Amino acid sequence: MPATEWRYDASTSGGLRFVSHFPVAGLGGAFLLAVGVGLVGVAASPGVLRSPFVLLFVLLALVGGPMSLLYLWPMLSDPDQRPSASGVAGGEGVPFTVRSVGVAAVSGSLAILALVAVDAPFGTVYRLVVGCVFSPVLVAAVTTEGTLDGGELSINRRTVPLERVTGVRSVRVRGLSVLWISYARRSGLFVPRLAVIPADADVEAVRAALETGIGADPDVEPPDRAVQAVAIGTGALFVAFGAFASVAVDEPAVGLYVAAVVGGLGTLLCLLGIRGG
Repeated sequence: MPATEWRYDASTSGGLRFVSHFPVAGLGGAFLLAVGVGLVGVAASPGVLRSPFVLLFVLLALVGGPMSLLYLWPMLSDPDQRPSASGVAGGEGVPFTVRSVGVAAVSGSLAILALVAVDAPFGTVYRLVVGCVFSPVLVAAVTTEGTLDGGELSINRRTVPLERVTGVRSVRVRGLSVLWISYARRSGLFVPRLAVIPADADVEAVRAALETGIGADPDVEPPDRAVQAVAIGTGALFVAFGAFASVAVDEPAVGLYVAAVVGGLGTLLCLLGIRGG
């Protein structure tokens, strides 16, 4: 059977390209807004420029570290080292251009300013910015570069033999085919399970190839019980700490962030112990 290939990422999907700019909108928008507020404050009270805090900030910006002008000037003055617009506007699979980054940052600052203008709670604004920062997780989850060839399935540079496939479920979402692939135990936690196939790919050929492995009886090594116990126990401690932090931290937004990070890591460890062994 000839090899079957497909690709769904930010270079082929406008929706993923849009979501890929959320971190720029969140962080860049907050930065632009802070700069704008600072400039307005300076214009309203020029005397603030003589304050010790501003003088210290200017000193650090000039000579204070690896991001100061003293360190960056040799690179900026050398044409061979100087960043160019083509560095972010380029290559295959790169969703950013200078224009799109600028538009995202300005849009983010206007959105934050609008929320502040309608007296939105700080927690709401904070959660939106944090959500924007973590939006690449969603993009990474659905990005799929797949190949079926020689009895093997390869998705995003991870390969698994088709004989380990035990089931394929699919659903269509606006022209896309979303596949959830099940594997025999001990196939590994990080083998590709979610595959998004665009409309221009041969979905039926992909399904037919995947289903050829269903019913096979691959050799499965027994799990290492000691490793499972350590991973599950450690993960449970992380989950418990995350749950405790969500109610113990006085600032709800900070508690939610800690709970999401620590609890997410704990959940991953539990899954690793259960499925990976």
